Formats: sequence, structure tokens, C-alpha cells
Amino acid sequence: MLVATLVVAGTAVAADPALVSELTGQVPNPSVATVGQPATASSDGGDEVANTSLPTDAPGLPGLKAALAAQGAQATVAVRRGVNDGGVTTSFATAFPSAAAARASERRVVDAVLTIPGATTGLNAELETSPGGRVVIAVQPDGVLRIVAIAARGTRLVGTVTTKPGAPAPDLTPYVVGIDQSVALIPPVEGATTVEIGVSDAMRLAIRASWAAGGRTGEEIAGSMLAAQVDGVTWVMADMGTAGAPDVRLFRALSGTTYQLMGQVAFTGTCPAIPIALRETWGYAGDCAPDDAGQPLPGTEPLTPGVLPEPVQGNGQWIWMMSRSGSIASIIARAQKSGIRTLYIKSGDGRSYWTQFDRAVGPLKAAGLRVCAWQYIVLRRPEAEAAIAARAVRAGADCFVIDAETELERYRDRYRRVQRYMRALRAQVGPTYPIGMTSFPYVDLHGAFPYTAFFTGPDAANFNMPQVYWKAFRVPAAKAVDRTVRWNRIFGVPIALLGSTYMRETQAQIRSFRCAAQTAGLQGVSWWDWQETTSRQWPALGSTLTCRTVASVPTTSKYPALGMRSRGDAVRRFQQLLLAAGVPVPVDGTFGALTAVALSSYRTARGLAQSPATDDGTWADLLARTGAQATAMHR
Repeated sequence: MLVATLVVAGTAVAADPALVSELTGQVPNPSVATVGQPATASSDGGDEVANTSLPTDAPGLPGLKAALAAQGAQATVAVRRGVNDGGVTTSFATAFPSAAAARASERRVVDAVLTIPGATTGLNAELETSPGGRVVIAVQPDGVLRIVAIAARGTRLVGTVTTKPGAPAPDLTPYVVGIDQSVALIPPVEGATTVEIGVSDAMRLAIRASWAAGGRTGEEIAGSMLAAQVDGVTWVMADMGTAGAPDVRLFRALSGTTYQLMGQVAFTGTCPAIPIALRETWGYAGDCAPDDAGQPLPGTEPLTPGVLPEPVQGNGQWIWMMSRSGSIASIIARAQKSGIRTLYIKSGDGRSYWTQFDRAVGPLKAAGLRVCAWQYIVLRRPEAEAAIAARAVRAGADCFVIDAETELERYRDRYRRVQRYMRALRAQVGPTYPIGMTSFPYVDLHGAFPYTAFFTGPDAANFNMPQVYWKAFRVPAAKAVDRTVRWNRIFGVPIALLGSTYMRETQAQIRSFRCAAQTAGLQGVSWWDWQETTSRQWPALGSTLTCRTVASVPTTSKYPALGMRSRGDAVRRFQQLLLAAGVPVPVDGTFGALTAVALSSYRTARGLAQSPATDDGTWADLLARTGAQATAMHR
């Protein structure tokens, strides 16, 4: 019969046939009753084999047992001798306290085997579908061919060594070295649920698309890709370099088909600069110092309602044409000197992609800057324009901003066009990826613009960036900010104002704008645009502010007042909120008798004071109850 030895802290017990079957990849044949009879299946080396117990003098076995016993692990070890050509196969399994420890041991063993002169590695198809899939290594020192196959199966490490005819019994020393260095137990990351997942063909194609989206050529080196989920978010690490020139990158899944390039992975020795949750899952924790917490895990938490996404916070600057904005090095130096932490770089115009974004995103992020992409949309073909947007996200954009202007006021079906665009974009980048919209700041002057289509529903944008070009409006900055914020609060998403430097605004005007935004409680501002900002303006963008107690123009209301015969998108927004709160009302953008009745009914139900028009109390109550996700059919 098939014979194996199970070592538990040095004590031999009978082996589980099912475990032996798992580690060898073969079903034990009951007809094999004596040593030397052929089995019915073949080993990883392609030989028909028979089964014996492991000889006690097998090279490396004592050290293997000692290493396993010291860790409190269990091992099943068997020797299987091929009878057709004299080859020998050694198979073993090791049980660890955790799957992460088994994975760590696998990586250490593979690394140890690959140090043998003449070792080469590839992957069989199993790795494409199975977490911890089998790694196959061919070793040919001194003309002796050995085929090594090893895999992590949950908390077990299993493997075989096949030596071709004429060679001595396999030397287990490489396994001893690898397992002896591995960690027996890697504690889970507090507050995170991490699991390794398989690498599928679809995942490889998506990663290659993300890589190509940045204007890069080539694909990952075979066998170099690892995947895991942390709190449901998929992460992939892959070597995208060429043979002899590793270039390891980290990707984050935004949807089932879209991955965002997060950046290059640096190694200190063999310790990768990646989040510790991923280190432990992929078996790198033992390579890092105990006090090394790893990199932060960005973008895995849902965005906090009412809070600007992290890349949008602080001071930002918009770049229209990189060719007119200076070299990458000069942009980095200027941004760091002027307190600019986020750059918004144009990546598309309608259905045309601007590759300037691809060339800039990597170096700028490597310098510690946040880099967001923006696209001017016209929505003649919404789905095609959404694909252009998603390409910039795959290339590594920290956030994406939609620039929508006059074209959208002209379509009769403008709301549905926006919905189609947002639905297609969200399908590719995921529900929580930071998407903003920038457009006209005065909602009351642009009643035909479909603001609500961008800021409501399950595919809504996460933040709003109104273009407050106060000098072009011929009003003081504080007055323009006050009017903008009052009319844009109704959409229930955080606001980051876009100010101007393109009209030679003075330092005093720029500081006044910044103070007004600060007084309004806003968490971020940005400026249009880099190529037109003068040397006299740069110092004012990030200098320390000294604002007066009241820097904005006082108003009688925090929200706009809408009443009978009011029209436009703001009315549509108010009707959406009423409908979401359970009050029947047509969503048509016209404040008529039915809307007045609905307003009165809502106030009565909520104990609010009655009046002919909307007021701060009603707006605040509706927004608190329904928020930005209020939905309604657009007509």
C-alpha cells in the first residue's frame, strides 16, 4: 500500500490518505500492495511511480524534521520511486497554524530553491485559478535534472521533488533552509479581513490594460503576480519589468474589470513597501523588521459623507497643457515651494484621450504629489467618453474630475445623457472612487444645466468643484464665494472651489478668495491654471493666511429661497428631495401648485414652520433625511 510518515513535533503517526492524495496530486491505488509496483497516475515529473516509506538516511531529512518540530508544525513526507525509467519523486506536506504562515513558507522555499545554480521557474495552469497555486521549478546542477513543485493549500504547504534517472535521492536541504527561515504564525491584521485569491486570466488582462493605459508597453513576467482581498477590496502586485530588470507595481481593483495603478513597489532587501496586510498574506512579513508597519492602505474605505476625498483636500492647481507648463522637474519644484499638493491634469476631451497625463502621473506621484485627471465632456456618445475617463483612472489618477459646460444645456435629453455617462463610468471605476464635477458656480443662472444628474443617484459624483472666477464676474471674491456655496449646498456633496489666476488676479484678491473659502468651512481650493499663473501670484497660493473674523458677505439664508414660479435645476433638486422623503410630487423643475402643496405637507409632517417659499430649516431637514442619494426619473 501507499506508505507515508506523519511527523507531529517529532512523533510518527499514520498518515491521512486524503492528505497524501492532496500533496502528491494522485489518488492512492489500493492495488499497489508492495514496493515497486506501478501506480496508475503520474507525478509532476511525468513518471509512473510506486510508493515506499521515506528512508531515514535521505539527505536533509533530519534538519527538515527539526525545523518543523520547532515550529509546532506537522509534516507528511513520502518517497515515490518511478519504475519506468528509474526516476525518483519525493513528496511532502507541512501543516502550519495559519494560511499566511503556509504562504510565507512557500515563498521562502521557492526563494531557496531558486538560489541553486541552473534553477528556472514557470507556472502551470493551476496558478491561474487557485490561491497559492503550484510553483514549478526546474533545477539542473551538474547535469542532474530535478523538477520541484510546491504549493500552499490553506494552512498546508505541499510539494514534490522529481529527480530524473541516474541521480541520487533528492536533497531536501533547500526545503530545510526555506522552512527554517519561515515564520510559524503570522497574526492577522487588526480590523482587517485579508484573504489570498487566485490569479485568473481575466485579472491578468485587466492588469495589462491598466499598465497599457499609462502608455507603457510589455506585460507582467510570468509567475510574478499575487492577488489578495483586504476587507473586500482586491489588490494585485505584479512584476511588470523585463527579465533581469524587475519593475514591481501595486494595483487596486476599482471594479471587476478596472484596476488602478497605485505605484511602484520599493524593496529594502526583500521587504516590500506595501501595506502590512498584503505583506502578511503574500508571505513577506518575515522579511521585514518587526517595527516596520508598511505603507498605508489607501482607498479601501468608503468615502465619508460630507468630507472631501483625501486627494482633493488642501491646495490644488490645474494643468491644461503640460507642454506650456514647464518640465516635470520644474512643476514638482514649483508645487512643493508653493504649497500645492494636488495637480489636476487634463486627460481627455470628449472621445479623445490626452496622453500627457500618462507621461506625467508616475513622476509626479513619485515626488509625493496627488495627481488627478480631468476630462472635458460633450456627451455626443456618453459611453465612449466614459471609457476615455476610465483610461486615466487605470493609469493611476488619484481622483477624476468631469468638466461639463455649455454643451450640456443644449440637449433635450441632457439628463439621460449624463446618467448614461455616469453609469458607464461607475461601472468601470467602482462605486466609491472619487469623482468630481466642475462647472458654472451660479446654479440660479444656469437652470438648464443638469447638475442633479451628476449629484444624485447611485452613480453620483462624490464632490463638487464650482468654477468661481470672481474677477471675470466683476464682483469681490467673498461675494462670489458666498453665492456659489449657498446654491451648491443643495446637492449634498462636499464642495472644493476652483478659483482663478488666469486674469492676473492680485495677491490680495487671491488671499481674499482663500479666506472666504475658509470661512465657509471648505476643505479644499484649487486654481485655474498653471500655465497662466504669474511669478507674482504663486506666493499667494499657499502662503500663511491671516483672515478677518468675517471674510464673506453675510446673507439672510444658508440655502436658496424657492417659491411659486421658480424654475430650473435647483427646483428639480428640491422636488427630488421631497420625493425621496416620501412626498408625492412631479420632478419637472417648475415650482407650481403641486410642489407648493407637497412643501406644505412635508412641513406639517415634520413640525416645521409654514411659509410660501423654501427656507433653511426645510432644506436642512430634507438633506439630513435623504442626502445626495435621492433619486428620481429625469424627464
